[in-house]
Amino acid sequence: MLAKDAPIHAYVDVFVKDLGLVLTEAKKNNCPLFLAAAAHQMFVQASAEGYGKEDDSSVVRLWEKFGVTVKS
Repeated sequence: MLAKDAPIHAYVDVFVKDLGLVLTEAKKNNCPLFLAAAAHQMFVQASAEGYGKEDDSSVVRLWEKFGVTVKS
């Protein structure tokens, strides 16, 4: 998932923005999006950790920090 040669198409910060927009609209319509909210928080944390301009798969590094073993 963390291919060094692959071009970046989806930055962490873009996911923060896009999921934020989705959650704002969902709230306006009283539509709970539990998994989207959890994903948004993971991307917010990844951005805070300095991965904002990296590929969205960099959230795997956060899971590893939490002790989750990630196999490719």
